[in-house]
Amino acid sequence: MTTFDPLPDVVIGYPKLAAKIEILPEAAIYRRYGALNAQDLLYQQAELTYLEQELRAQQRLDHDDQKGHGRSYATNWIWLKNSKAEGNGRQLDLVLEIREKLAKYNLHKDEAVIKQAKILKYPEPTAWDLQHLQDYLGSKEMGTRAMVGEDSLIWGLKSQDISHKPDLVALRPRAKKDAFSMWATESTIFNIFKCGCYKFMKPSPVHGAIGYEDSTVYRVTYWFTSILASLIPIASIVILYRVQSMAARLGIIAAFNVLLSVCLMGFAGAKRSEVFAITAAFAAVQVVFVSADKSTATCTPYGSNSV
Repeated sequence: MTTFDPLPDVVIGYPKLAAKIEILPEAAIYRRYGALNAQDLLYQQAELTYLEQELRAQQRLDHDDQKGHGRSYATNWIWLKNSKAEGNGRQLDLVLEIREKLAKYNLHKDEAVIKQAKILKYPEPTAWDLQHLQDYLGSKEMGTRAMVGEDSLIWGLKSQDISHKPDLVALRPRAKKDAFSMWATESTIFNIFKCGCYKFMKPSPVHGAIGYEDSTVYRVTYWFTSILASLIPIASIVILYRVQSMAARLGIIAAFNVLLSVCLMGFAGAKRSEVFAITAAFAAVQVVFVSADKSTATCTPYGSNSV
C-alpha cells in the first residue's frame, strides 16, 4: 500500500504545515531569534542612555539658572512639578519620559530574560526530524515550493543545497536515549527501507506514511541492555574462577572494568561520576572474589592432611 495524504482538506501552505505539526509534534521546529531579542533590548538601553545624559545636562542648566526656581527643582518636587507654569518644563518632560520608558524597559527586560532562559533550554532539533520536515515541505502533499516567502528557507532546502538557520529549536524533541538505542533506531528504520521491507508494511492511519515506531526499538534495546548487564558480572566471576594465574586474573579484572565502562556509556548513557562509582564497586567485588578464592586454595591442602 502506498502512502496517502492524511490532511486532504487542509489548504496548502501555513494551514497544512500547522496541521502537520499538530499530528507530529516533533515537527514543531522554530527559530529562537536570540539576536533580534538582544538587539531590541540594546536599542531600549541605548535610548535610555541618551535620555539620561540629556536629563543630567538639563538638571545642571536649571541648577545654574539664577532666574526662576530652577535651582529648587533638585530639592523640591513641587517646584519641578509646577515648572511648566514658569515656562521651563523640559526637565519634567524628561523625567516623565524616562519614567515611562524605564518601566517598559524593566518589564520587557525581565520578561525577555525569563523567556530567553526558557527558550535556551529547548534543544536543537534532531537531524532526523529536521530532514523529515524538509521532505514534507517538498512533498506532493504540500506541492512543489508551496511556501514561497522568505521564511520558507528557515528549515533549509535540500533540493537547492540551502542550509537551515542556525538558531532552530524543537518544542517537543525526541526523548534522549543512550547512544546504542539511538543507533539501533536509526539503523532499523534505514534498513527497513533499504531492504525493501517497507513494501509489506501499511502506512500509519494518522501520519499517512510508512514508518516504524522508535518506542518499539527502545523496548528491544532495553531488554538487550538488561540481559547484558546481568551477564557481565556472571561472566567475570566464571572466568576468574577458571583462571589460576594471578597476573591473568588482574588482566581479566582490568578488561572487564573497561568493558563495563564502555557499556555504561554506550548502553546506559551514564554520567562520568556514575561510571567511576560503578566500575570502582565492580572492581572491588572482583578483588574480593579473587582474594577469597586464593585463601580457599591456600587452606585446602592443610585441611586435607588433617583428615
